[in-house]
Amino acid sequence: MKKTVNKPNKPKLNSVMVEFSQEGNTLGTTEEYESIKVFLEFQLSEEEGPFFVLETKGWSFDDPSEIQELIDKAKRILD
Repeated sequence: MKKTVNKPNKPKLNSVMVEFSQEGNTLGTTEEYESIKVFLEFQLSEEEGPFFVLETKGWSFDDPSEIQELIDKAKRILD
């Protein structure tokens, strides 16, 4: 009879944080440099995919698609 060896649980990915920065807006309503953190949080499994949390004290953008670009860049880290 072949003895079965239990494999230890594989490490689970819980979260990834990516931080972006840029010069502050020209109106001066933010700091000299702005930063935004994009958190990819995994509730179930890596295969199920993450949900996203944004954290910033001020991030200026002209077009809402710029936020999607940041999220897409953060997601590429998982590839």
